[in-house]
This record gives sequence, structure tokens and C-alpha cells, in this order.
Amino acid sequence: MVSSIQPGARVLVTGATGYVGAQVADQFLKAGYVVVGTSRTAAKAQNVKNYFDEKYGAGKFEVYETGDLVKDGAFDGAVKDVDAIAHVASPVIFNAVDPIKEVIELAVNSTLSLLNSALKYGKNVKHVVVTSSVASIVDGTASPDHVFSEADWNDVAIETVLQQKKSGQPINPFLAYTASKNEAERAIWRFKEEKKPSFAISTILPSFVYGPLLPPPASEKEVQANTTAKEIVFYYSGENQDPSKDLGLNIFVDVTDVALAHVRAVERVDKSDGQRYLLSSGGFSFQEVVDILREAFPERQNIIAKGQPSQKAAENRFDHSKSVRDLGIQYKDFKTTVLDTVDSVKHLY
Repeated sequence: MVSSIQPGARVLVTGATGYVGAQVADQFLKAGYVVVGTSRTAAKAQNVKNYFDEKYGAGKFEVYETGDLVKDGAFDGAVKDVDAIAHVASPVIFNAVDPIKEVIELAVNSTLSLLNSALKYGKNVKHVVVTSSVASIVDGTASPDHVFSEADWNDVAIETVLQQKKSGQPINPFLAYTASKNEAERAIWRFKEEKKPSFAISTILPSFVYGPLLPPPASEKEVQANTTAKEIVFYYSGENQDPSKDLGLNIFVDVTDVALAHVRAVERVDKSDGQRYLLSSGGFSFQEVVDILREAFPERQNIIAKGQPSQKAAENRFDHSKSVRDLGIQYKDFKTTVLDTVDSVKHLY
């Protein structure tokens, strides 16, 4: 029988140096847990450790060095003596030489490696929460009025990638990323069905993630390395002067809401075991970004693009009701997310 986890317990957060991973670690620390964050090298995690030591006190955040995630047993030592696991780490590589091996297979194999380590060595593990993505849900075949939910699956991405490989075409890097999320999550649920672990399993599926960076970056280079938040920052810095950009399905969620969902899933195991949670706050447009920024920072009128003010935002086609009902998430609005993103980096510009 899976028992509830209480503050004070030890939680492993993989990818704790990343954009989402650092926020997940922060939310667990804020809730009173001790966090063990994984990093390929301890040196890479030093900045994050210094930040959390200062914020929460020494001994609340520990670093576990995994080395290469493709090696067997990379997580064997990490899962010992932890009560829960938030698996956030996942390859985001858009210039891979072999996307099937370097992105898709890596995502699947590293996730299964962690689950098997938890099964074999994680005697105290009661819950594993895995960060997936709406990429596991959304494909290009749905009708324009379809509202996506946790019942949907993306059956197109992996088929298209394999067709591209078979025909000798270059594999679309975004499709490879999409397929990696889809295939890794399917592997998770097969593992649960076949191995029947004693620990609970839940998956978190966020839409486009924006919001503040942790720790606050020390250089513009650190912002450049961020895969999503930089889109908002570049309008503030003036690097992007075109607010007409369209992602195809402009639905966002704040990174702090994503992080909190991991904590709530662990704490509400009676509802979350075996569940997928689609996270979305609402529709947005990049025109809204510049409208918000020009209003908040009138002194930057000559830097921030104007575009066409009052352009209508995208409609939210994601049903987030289960995350509200089960996890109690109260989603942040887009204006708050935009301003919090910029507040975390504006000291650089």
C-alpha cells in the first residue's frame, strides 16, 4: 500500500540545474522537503546549490553527480534513501546528428533506467512523478475545435520520424523531441503495468512553459541557453522585433505552477497514482507580450516592439480541469507570468 509523503522527507529531483528542474526543487524545498538534485557533474550544479543554501540553509539541498545518463545504473545510488522522485531531466537537443539515438532512445532509456533503479534500490521510494509534455498529447490530425485532454495521445510523431529515416530524409528535430516525450511516457505506463511497482507513478504534461529563471542568471549567455523563457526576454531586450510569431498552438503555463504540480502529485497520492495531468493556464499571443511589456516599462518604448496592439489571444484548447480538481492548481495569468519572467532577468539589460 502506497503511503502519503510528508514534509521533511527526502525527494530526488533529476535535472535540478535546468529551467523546470530548479523550480521543482525550489517548490519542494519551500514545502519543507530535503531535496537531492542530480547533475551530470557536481560543478554544473554548484550555482544552484549556492542559491538554495543561501535561501533555505545548508543541508536542505544536496547534489548527486550522475555522470553520463546513458550508462547503466546512472541512478542506482541516487534513488537510495529518498522517499519520492521527480524525474524532470530529459534531452532537449535540436542539432543531434542521430535524433533517434540521441533524443528519442535517450529519453526512453534514461527514464526506464531511473524506474528500474527505483524498483531495485529505492526501498523507501513511494512515488515517482515524471515531467512529460503536451507533445505526448497533441498531433496535427485533430480538428480545429478539438479540446485536448489526458485521454489524447500523439500517435503521429514517431511514425513520421521513422518514415523520414526510412526514406533518407533529414529528421525534423522538433518532431524528434515530440516523439521522445511520447515514447518515454508510453514506456512509463508499460513499466507500471508490467512491473507493478510498489511506488505510485504520475506524469505531468505542461504546455509551453514560461516564467522566472532560477537562480537569477548571472549573464545573458545563461538566458540564451534557456529554451522557452528567452522568447519573452528577447522582446524586453529588443532582440526580437516581430510579435506576430505563432507557435501553432499558443497555450502557456507558468513554470512555478508546473513545479507546484509535482509537489501536489506526490502529496495527494490517493488521487494522483496512475494519472496524467495536463497543465495549461490559457491562450496567449506574442503581441500580448509586447503590449504588457510596453505598459509596464514605458521607458523602453524605443526598445520593445509595438506590433499591432490588442491582437486577440489564442483560445485555450487544453482541458486542465483534472489538475485543478486533483492537485488544486490555481493558474497564474499571462501578465503575471510575463512580468515575473522579465523581473528575474532585467538586471542584465
